[in-house]
Amino acid sequence: MPRFARLFDSAEDIVEAYRDALKLRDAEGALRLWLDEDSITCVMPDGHRLIGHEQLRQAYAQLLEEQPVLVDVIEASSHASLGVSIFDVTEALRFGGDRVEADLYVHTTYVLMQNHEGWRIAHIHCSPANAAQLAGASSAVPGQALH
Repeated sequence: MPRFARLFDSAEDIVEAYRDALKLRDAEGALRLWLDEDSITCVMPDGHRLIGHEQLRQAYAQLLEEQPVLVDVIEASSHASLGVSIFDVTEALRFGGDRVEADLYVHTTYVLMQNHEGWRIAHIHCSPANAAQLAGASSAVPGQALH
């Protein structure tokens, strides 16, 4: 069966479409936004690494089975060169449409590539962020290395 996909005008459009798919609980829609390559990867906030479309499909189905995921951008920056865009974003995640407060704060890096299909996601890496990081607190605990 041929794969029909919308061509996105910009990398920003596909990141927004990804967030919309999570909000609409559209696991297949989220998956269609990825490159059609076996080498795609996603690192979840808990450190679990997903490789390829099948692992992503299972993770999205499980994540979106009972509730939507709403993603609110707190802070974002981006870098782009020919055919590659990288977004470094701090996001607040809410699990369920009736949630007001964030359930989880994450730092997310989106890596997108442009090919014959237009812009597509190649990699997503999430790591937990805490309230002190979000507030800009920079006090270090003795003996703790900052990076």
